[in-house]
Amino acid sequence: MKLKKVPFSYKRAKPLDLSFENLESLEPSSLRVFSTGFVSSYRMLGVPVQCDGRYKTASMLLSHNRLTGGLDDIRLLVDRLFWQPDALCWLDLSHNQLTDLSDVLLGFPNLSTLYLHHNRLANLCAVARINRLPQLRSLTLQNNPVAEYHGYRTTVLSILKRITRLDFVSVTASERRLLPPVAMETFIKNYLMRQKS
Repeated sequence: MKLKKVPFSYKRAKPLDLSFENLESLEPSSLRVFSTGFVSSYRMLGVPVQCDGRYKTASMLLSHNRLTGGLDDIRLLVDRLFWQPDALCWLDLSHNQLTDLSDVLLGFPNLSTLYLHHNRLANLCAVARINRLPQLRSLTLQNNPVAEYHGYRTTVLSILKRITRLDFVSVTASERRLLPPVAMETFIKNYLMRQKS
């Protein structure tokens, strides 16, 4: 997907806040925002600018819900809610019950911040999939089963080479220099073999 420049006003805008909605699915027809037009403004002290039922923002909060499995409906949701869907830069999916990451996320080429902490992600292959997000710089995975593995931080940074912050901690130049220069496929294979033993 072609990378489009995101207007600065969108990046600076308040996030679309759908957190604490008790959502089990991202199917647009099941969301209260479409029947009531109500979007939470408490946590971020204001709602993004709306135009024709769509919001002029580049950020969305979906934390503290009950989302499970993957994220197959997220594209439908963003297309219905965002004035410029490809502008999505910041996505907070923390405090859910996600077990996998959908390839649908790869359809958001400007995604630079992705919060996935406090979920049920246990497979490093699911994490490796997001390596194809060209702008991804900040990622959280703490409090997922995958973060309990020995060498977790080194492994994630070896696979996701463009990351500059992992679990709210900056990646230093010296830390980057110490990473093993191993191809991603080999690294994953060795990682999975270590986990079996």
